[in-house]
Amino acid sequence: MFDKPGPAASERARGAPAPERPGPEDERIALRCNRRELQLLDSFVASGEFASRSELMREALRQFLRGRAFTGALIPGVADSLDVPVRLRRDELVEFAAYGEQVANGQPLSSVIAELARRGAVELRVSDLVERARRSVRLSAEARQRLEALDASARELERRGVLGR
Repeated sequence: MFDKPGPAASERARGAPAPERPGPEDERIALRCNRRELQLLDSFVASGEFASRSELMREALRQFLRGRAFTGALIPGVADSLDVPVRLRRDELVEFAAYGEQVANGQPLSSVIAELARRGAVELRVSDLVERARRSVRLSAEARQRLEALDASARELERRGVLGR
């Protein structure tokens, strides 16, 4: 159940010598998943959010590792706080820095972003949005499963000659 091999694998298949040390994209791992997990993975791929199962799993692994790395990165002297890197567009950076300077009494950018995130979590009800999205994915996968069962049943009825005469 692997995706297509990368360029290094196709070069080796044509007889090119194998590299001395594998590069970062040359090593593989295999995962065993049950049918339900695969259906959920495929629903993300089908939605266009990820190009392939492999891309989805690489992103999940990155997020997992980043989360584990941050658990050791607690800010000294500040209980239950994490230092998290954030990627901003240039216009956002300028706007947030101006907000910190002019509205938030000269607060540093990191404090401004933290405050905006806290405020957004409350005003946007982020936990509700996350739960709603998870429920939607779960319901979609269940509906897909029921549809596949109905399709299989219809094919069986056609095979027996009960339908489609």
